[in-house]
Amino acid sequence: MAQGDEEELTRHIEEAMQATGLSPSAGRLPSEIARRLLEKADLRSVRLSQEALAALKSFLAIRVPLNSAGECLATFARETSIVLDDTLEAFTLRTDRIAAQGLPLDSLHYNARFGRPLDYYTGFTFEIGADGLPAALAGGGRYDRLLTLLGAERPIPGVGFSIWLDRVATLRGETP
Repeated sequence: MAQGDEEELTRHIEEAMQATGLSPSAGRLPSEIARRLLEKADLRSVRLSQEALAALKSFLAIRVPLNSAGECLATFARETSIVLDDTLEAFTLRTDRIAAQGLPLDSLHYNARFGRPLDYYTGFTFEIGADGLPAALAGGGRYDRLLTLLGAERPIPGVGFSIWLDRVATLRGETP
């Protein structure tokens, strides 16, 4: 991997998969795995300018109630001269749809640091928690690439979530 030789890395991954009994065609192809590993290695070498690093830190510090997140993000964009027009428009539409469902936007939070720790998410992600509980009760998001990573020939849009029933039971005072 250190040499960046995708062909050799693909061959190595394929041999390792066969040696451990994994089918090289059951999930992601060895060439896809090799390409992703090389992408990750390249990303490790990226260095941001001081200005870009300051903007990133400023963005990641944003944690506000959802009803004020749009304006906060717009202010961030103006102050850093980053054009987020289309993204902010989509964000506002999503926030409006959430509000239209009768959910109290002042009790929902936007946290720029938040992200689901899985590579297959491609858009909106979320967690649902409760005061006094350190772990999420539910979490999920949009994952349009997931099925192609598992072998589908074309992208298939998807949205899903998981509910941790043991945590819900604890919240309700029940024994899981």
